[in-house]
Amino acid sequence: MGQIKRVAALYRVSTKGQMDGNDIPMQQRACRKMVEKQEGWKLVKEYTEKGVSGFKVPASKRDVIQKAKEDAENGLFDVLLVFMFDRLGRKDDETPFVLEWFVNKGVEMWSVIEGQQKIEAYTDRMVNYLRFWQSSDESRKTSERVNEKHIQMVEDGIFRGGGIPYGYKSVDSGNVNKKGKALQKLCKHEEESKIVQEIFRLVLEEGYGQLRIAKLLNEKNVPTRKAKQWGAPTVNVILKNPIYKGVMRYRKEKGDDIFSKPIPELMIVSEEDWNSVQDIRDKKNPKNPKRNENSIPISTKGSLLLTGIARCGCCNSRLTTTTFVNKYKAANGEIVRYNQNKSYRCSGKLQGKTDCNGQATFSSKKVERQVLERVDVYLSQLRTIDFQSEIESLKKKVSNEEEEKIKTMQNLLEENYEELVTLNAEVPKSIMGKSAFKPEMLNGLIEKKENEIQKTTEDIKGIEQLLSSKKMEISEMEALKDDLPVWGEIFTNASTEKKKMMLSTLLEVVYISKDKILVEIKGGIKELLGHLYRESKDIKSSLI
Repeated sequence: MGQIKRVAALYRVSTKGQMDGNDIPMQQRACRKMVEKQEGWKLVKEYTEKGVSGFKVPASKRDVIQKAKEDAENGLFDVLLVFMFDRLGRKDDETPFVLEWFVNKGVEMWSVIEGQQKIEAYTDRMVNYLRFWQSSDESRKTSERVNEKHIQMVEDGIFRGGGIPYGYKSVDSGNVNKKGKALQKLCKHEEESKIVQEIFRLVLEEGYGQLRIAKLLNEKNVPTRKAKQWGAPTVNVILKNPIYKGVMRYRKEKGDDIFSKPIPELMIVSEEDWNSVQDIRDKKNPKNPKRNENSIPISTKGSLLLTGIARCGCCNSRLTTTTFVNKYKAANGEIVRYNQNKSYRCSGKLQGKTDCNGQATFSSKKVERQVLERVDVYLSQLRTIDFQSEIESLKKKVSNEEEEKIKTMQNLLEENYEELVTLNAEVPKSIMGKSAFKPEMLNGLIEKKENEIQKTTEDIKGIEQLLSSKKMEISEMEALKDDLPVWGEIFTNASTEKKKMMLSTLLEVVYISKDKILVEIKGGIKELLGHLYRESKDIKSSLI
């Protein structure tokens, strides 16, 4: 009798469904049966890996593979047995080398179905690579089929299960799946949907942030779904979920999200309001590199109207607020305070970050009075033009320019993908020595082409975001058109927060210095006014 070969068996399933079924026992039974049949084999160890994808998870992050490698290093087994070699993994750029690693350590690699895989000749390596290339391709196709199923469900507006968003409840759809299980559908929750509408209104009209909204909801004792109280993360999830404009979303692991067409019965806020809220939040986001360039108030707290819009006319620093308190000493020695006046203050001069030689503070009453006078002038000018006609012309111009750029970039992207497909087709030929490309050169060309595709994709997204921003500005102008006749009445009766948001839809920036105030209106409105608008509208005044 020959020397005993110590055998380790490895079993893996990648999904919960396989774990709940009989996949692991099947693999184990087949492997144990093979060990019994092989003369001189003895099963000494079994590795079990549950719910781990061999296609998505690299070997370096799979504990079982790392443990098997450690045991092989320590010489604990002579044979590693699997039901099929794809149990080692399905990554074509990695798993062949995992198998080869064990062989180089003196471990025999066996599969119940495929037999032994040796790495002695060039053809052995070719078979090893092609096996995992095919396995990877099968996993990719399976992933694509599952992906496509989810995409179609979302496009058809079918609820795929999971957590029910705040503002909705699930009801029986009257349909069943192929297993006979009743399918649910979403419908609006009467009370919760009103809270959702208020959350969006607070951002849109009052400029509230998520933290401030959560605090307000808690102060009003608005009930949550599960938690003890509202938190900023919960509000954030609500504000960015497209379900509230009636659009279902499928978040793919890689690639762009898939969205359904608007489903009217699920719409809690209008698409226009939802999009406007995203634009406001994006402009206020601390991670936005152009945050300080935006005219949307970063915060609508405080009583001054131009915070976030006002800048120093000397050094371009933002103007913040400060309070001056007049006081005097009474006959009895008591300090009496009166006239607590709010003022605008140059942040650059205060922090010593600039060489600002302008005035440090400005009276809020004088500044705001004169700016609002200029706003009235702009509104009067807007009332004299054919607003709808001008907006339609602007819409057409914006769409034509940006969509032509997107079309050009998309054509370039398609060309790059076609070239990448051609290069990938050369990989098997290159390995077999039948290609004009050496493997190293081919890898370099593929990597370069992938980088070009990534850059072009990013460029397209950038143009799409710019187009979306311009369309959002036009949408704001259309809303302004509807408010023009009653702007003054709305503004007078609005909260300070809403006044700030209203001004931000009209004004780009207000430069304030000792001698003048320069009011710049939004680019789109400037374009609408055309010849009526002079580039610089100076308000001459001495501001103290």
